[in-house]
Amino acid sequence: MSGQKEDSYYLRSGLRIYPAQHEAINRLLAELLDKTPAHFILLTDVTGQVVSTAGDQSGINLVSLASLVAGDLAASQEIARLTGQLDAYQMILREGQNAHTFISEAGDHLALLVQISTEVPLGWARMTIRQAARQLAEIVAAPPAREADSPPSELDLAPDSLPDLFDEALGDLWME
Repeated sequence: MSGQKEDSYYLRSGLRIYPAQHEAINRLLAELLDKTPAHFILLTDVTGQVVSTAGDQSGINLVSLASLVAGDLAASQEIARLTGQLDAYQMILREGQNAHTFISEAGDHLALLVQISTEVPLGWARMTIRQAARQLAEIVAAPPAREADSPPSELDLAPDSLPDLFDEALGDLWME
């Protein structure tokens, strides 16, 4: 099995994250943490699987929070759909006494939670979070740079390659 394949992983939503994409995600979250400025950032897929975090996560149960974020976003999307307000990159804002929490779609597969201080202007935070959400969607939508040992971009269904494809698919099942 190739090194590229071992380092990439599938999310329950069906999205596959490659090492170069994961690095780009982490760089973007670090930049968002600094630019907003945010206390904490969580990136999850739409099924609630944690993809990445940035900032202070002490005392936070990431698995529970990721599941709740995914559920909250799904419920809000359905409310928007039922009321005729569904649009790309929906955003939820929860205003608190010490911090505000934004939850935003980041494409079809990801949800982004960003917690900021109440002193950060909401318009600034909203604008930077929306921009980051779009960039995250672009990162995971773009195919990673092809490496020598990565699979071809086109399906190779020649009769002599089918056993290798089957072995690879079976191996992937055991890796999940």
